[in-house]
Parts: sequence; structure tokens; C-alpha cells
Amino acid sequence: MLPLRWVEVIGSAVGMLFYYLRSDRVDVAHTNLKIAFPDKTEKEINSLCRTNFKQLGIGTLEVALAWWEQKRLLKITRINGLEHLNDALKNGKGVILLTSHFTCLEVGGHVLCESIPLEAVYKPAKNKLFDYLMIKNRQAHLTNLISNDSPRKIISALKNNHVVWYAPDQNLSGKDMVFAPFFNKMATAISAPSRLAKVTGAALIPYYIKRHNDAASGKIIYEIFIQPAVDNFPSDDIEKDAALINKTNENLIRENPEQYLWVHKRYKTRPEGEPPVY
Repeated sequence: MLPLRWVEVIGSAVGMLFYYLRSDRVDVAHTNLKIAFPDKTEKEINSLCRTNFKQLGIGTLEVALAWWEQKRLLKITRINGLEHLNDALKNGKGVILLTSHFTCLEVGGHVLCESIPLEAVYKPAKNKLFDYLMIKNRQAHLTNLISNDSPRKIISALKNNHVVWYAPDQNLSGKDMVFAPFFNKMATAISAPSRLAKVTGAALIPYYIKRHNDAASGKIIYEIFIQPAVDNFPSDDIEKDAALINKTNENLIRENPEQYLWVHKRYKTRPEGEPPVY
């Protein structure tokens, strides 16, 4: 219920506390940023890293906004490109809504579900209490919540012409995993979206979300940017499709690098013979 300016101030303080207490995660973020932006100076990388931790702190408060203040969020969020989703849904084969783990990602899903039948793929949390709260509060707004190990439910959602929220930008393992470039360094990539699209005929539509100051009003707003469907997806080459997923996520992150989850060990799993990154 706090004003968004207060959310920024308090959240930034929480983020900086995390910055000073968790040097291990600072190192991870710093390493990821150097890989992603090799042309930036050390000073620029350090500055971006600190800003990112502030955004992480703000993101913790934004979860509460998304779960318990949805009506308020609807008033301060703009959706650009909703016509891309509506046009794809006219085909009756569903949509894979591709995004990345931005600090305010929780806001995006809880706003979009007011406009479209949205089901979200999620990875169950290790903390049982948080997992319970996440499921309960997401299901209060979404059409459905699907565990990432339930491909049949994802296929069913797409065949029902629903939009399935999917964020496969983190380090992966398992039979669907291949390696592909991610910010010019090999990282895990997932073939599942390609297989799902082949089975259902679903379109692949990327989007990202950003919190920023509105130039016209001077107020803080959230803005969702939905892009046109990805052309030539799926192809006959699973690895090519997985590489396209990585590249699409990379392009989304470049649009809003300050609010991306750089503290995640994205390059933890290495191709055989490559040394560890972290």
C-alpha cells in the first residue's frame, strides 16, 4: 500500500543491504555482466551491478504489489503490442509467451491475465512455505499455474488456445537441454518450446517489462512491450530453435539490463571440457 516512490527508496535500501551482505552473489552478477557487456569499463560494470542490486530489492516489494494490489497495478501499467497476442490467438492454437527473469516479472503476469487467458509455467521453490504462497497468490489471478515438469498440461493449455507464460532463460539440465550462445558465450538452451510449438502449432511471442518514470506525468509506471511472433519457429532443427530461444531472451534483456536477474549462475553448466565460470 506504500506509494511507489517509497517502494523505490525502501527497496533500494534492501537491495544495497543484500549487496553488502552477499559478496558471493555480487561476484556472480559481476561475472555475468562482464560476459554480457565486454565493451564496458570496470567502473561501468560496477555501477550497473550496484543499480541491479537496488532493482532486486525493489523487486522483492513488487511481489507484494503483484499478489495483493492487482487493481492498483492495472492503473499504472501500460501494455504495448497486445494486438500481437490477439492476432495469434485468432489461429486457435495458443501462444508461448516468452520472457526473461526481470526483477518485476511478477507484475507482468498479474497484469496480462486481465486481458488474456494466461497460464504460467513455473519451477517449484525449494522453500515449502514460499512455494505455497507463490502458488496460492498466482492462482488467484492466473487461469492456471503449471509446473515445468508437466509438458502434457502445457500442451493442453495451448490446445485450449491459451497463452502460456514461459521464461526459459536460466541454467538448465535434463534431456531437453542443449548448448547455444548467450551473450556470445555458450550456455544451456532448452528445446522444449520448439517441441511444444511443433505439437500444437502455437506461436512464439516475446515480451519484456520495465518499471520507469513516465516522461509525461513524471510518475513511476510499469510498461509491458509485447513483440510480434517470431518468424520461422519452429524449424526442423531442434538445436537451431534452442539457439533462437537464447538469442531472443538475450535481445529482451538488452532492452532492460538494469532490471534483469544477473545474480543467477547462468553459465553454471558448461560444455564438456570447458572450465567453470564461477
